[in-house]
Amino acid sequence: MNQMNLAFDLYHLWEVCGGQMILIVAGLFLILVDMMLLHKDVEVRGKWLGWLTVFIFAATIGHMACREWELHDIVFMNIFSADKFSIFVAIIMACSGMLVALMSIGYLRNNRLMNGEYYILLVFAVAGAIGLVQSVDLLMMFLTLEVMSLAIYGLAAFLKDSPFSQEGALKYFLLGSFGSALFLFGVALIYGFTGTLNITEVAQAISNGTYQSLPLLTAFALIIAGLFFKMAIVPFHMWTPDVYEGAPSVVTGFMATAVKAAAFGIFMKVLFVTFTPILATNGQPDFASTVNLSALNPYWKPVIWWGALLSMFFGNLLAVSQTNIKRMLAYSSIAHAGYMAVGIIAANGEGRTGVLFYLFAYTLMNIGAFGVVYIIDGVERKAQELDDYRGIGYRYPTLAFLLSLFLVAMAGLPPTAGFIAKFYVFSAAIKEGYFLLAALGVLTSVIGAYYYLRVIYMMYMKEEIREVVRGAVAAPTVVALVITALGVLYLGMLPEKLASIANLAQQSLAMIF
Repeated sequence: MNQMNLAFDLYHLWEVCGGQMILIVAGLFLILVDMMLLHKDVEVRGKWLGWLTVFIFAATIGHMACREWELHDIVFMNIFSADKFSIFVAIIMACSGMLVALMSIGYLRNNRLMNGEYYILLVFAVAGAIGLVQSVDLLMMFLTLEVMSLAIYGLAAFLKDSPFSQEGALKYFLLGSFGSALFLFGVALIYGFTGTLNITEVAQAISNGTYQSLPLLTAFALIIAGLFFKMAIVPFHMWTPDVYEGAPSVVTGFMATAVKAAAFGIFMKVLFVTFTPILATNGQPDFASTVNLSALNPYWKPVIWWGALLSMFFGNLLAVSQTNIKRMLAYSSIAHAGYMAVGIIAANGEGRTGVLFYLFAYTLMNIGAFGVVYIIDGVERKAQELDDYRGIGYRYPTLAFLLSLFLVAMAGLPPTAGFIAKFYVFSAAIKEGYFLLAALGVLTSVIGAYYYLRVIYMMYMKEEIREVVRGAVAAPTVVALVITALGVLYLGMLPEKLASIANLAQQSLAMIF
């Protein structure tokens, strides 16, 4: 290969995978900066690294939104693609990373954890997550999944002096590894059965009359089970409460949003491109045979139907009995995974649009809620019991108002983004005839509203039983909370713009190479 071709290929790679490249190079750069600032005061070093990380994520978002959004291409030996679906999910994860980085500047200072490796792990976690959703090769999906997971394991265990953090991280590592192993076994079976790892080539290979064979169905089941672990879908949810409670509050917000977005994004990509006839709708004769994959619907739809139902019921019912707010939000995240699964089972454009909109809205309201929790907490685990929130509506009215807004949004009440998100997924399910599932989803939302509103009731209607002294509020945290609060209200009142972008993104699934 001559130098001109090499330069062209590198430029092509930059065009398609620039977001990943920015994060990988920036992560290595942060290691160097951390070493150079060792002689500085720890607080000064933390601010420098924090703001550099925010800038890195902002540059990544800018590149993906301005350069990659309009592309439809594939590079790096047909492994990574630039398509609107992947870029939309990648932007959600980068936004999550940026908001968490902003909040982490104050959180790490309050908890005296000014360690540079925190931001380095955060950058590489998002880099792995973006690589995951841009992959069209099953083996690369596994590799990028592990890059993301290893960084998250480190972040979950970042409170090294806390036994809760260590226990949660160990459980996350063991059960996460089990989920990854299931996914890898499924990939191995797919390769042995079809001789390829490209998801569109797999779809073509299995659509020619072999889609109902036992090895193929076994591989399909293993891949679904492996990704259900990452999505925290019942019955693969058991790691969630302990990990969310033990991890640093801002990391919990990151896991509940960026990791969930990556898991749902890759699940939708693999499911719809490889195991449904969506490619047959793009008009290309090469994919006409994939219309036969509709025969797989009776195999995967009941699984997701029950997964969605159990997640909505168990998540909400178990959240009611929690006295720790982080555990309550952990079970809440399981319920929200169930709501998003309702949009997936609809298997139509409205459902996929609803899931993407839901992921974006959930990112804003969840990170905002955990941001308020960390401020009220002051120092990790100092004020996380629900009784600690009694009467703080009068002691800290601004924080109480913001937390109330985010909880109302998660309850799915108007005029917030949470209401619109649930409306989209439930209406998509009703359109496809899933009346019972949608009705049960609304019923579980009522249960969810109880424990969300219970916190608000305690903040404003109960007298405090002990004085809770909030932690210092850093300016970057204020910026992040303002962004999330305005975003929740804006998307609740004017959702059309984001919904139209999400619709364009889901349509690109039919055009993945």
